[in-house]
Amino acid sequence: YQHYLDFQTLNLGRSGDTSEDSVDRFEQDVLPFHPQYLLILTGSNSLRSGVSAESVIDDLQSLQQKCERAGIRPVLLTLPPINPDNIERAFHEETVADWRSSFQEVNAYIRSQTHIDIAAPLERYDSILPTSLALDGIHLDASGKKIMAEVINESWPQLMTTINPPKIT
Repeated sequence: YQHYLDFQTLNLGRSGDTSEDSVDRFEQDVLPFHPQYLLILTGSNSLRSGVSAESVIDDLQSLQQKCERAGIRPVLLTLPPINPDNIERAFHEETVADWRSSFQEVNAYIRSQTHIDIAAPLERYDSILPTSLALDGIHLDASGKKIMAEVINESWPQLMTTINPPKIT
């Protein structure tokens, strides 16, 4: 999705990572780049495999705290829906039955923080990610990444005024 953004980014995500993996990789993978902002999208792999929403939220809070200690402004991205049937076909992995409620709980937390709601335009599909947007059921294809980037691009200017308020002199 970074190719469709209106600003420079570096994608440090790894396919298959859990939210715990994201926390564990922070010092090694994020800090050397000294970013001003960190877009955080993690938790889908954890939730679909049965990790509790509370545990994923704890990991998100840990990432936020690590960012703040390093002078980085964290921006959480809501978790797009998934397609368990396509995940099964692509990876031969089952998804826990209550994944929807876990995603809703984590997204409710994310929406209470500094965030960009990339899930909202994708949730209109009955909370199942359409094959046309993600053949493997979890990783957005080009058309899905364009939607994601459009939402980020639309949200970014307003977000910047929120997390970088103008200085009054």
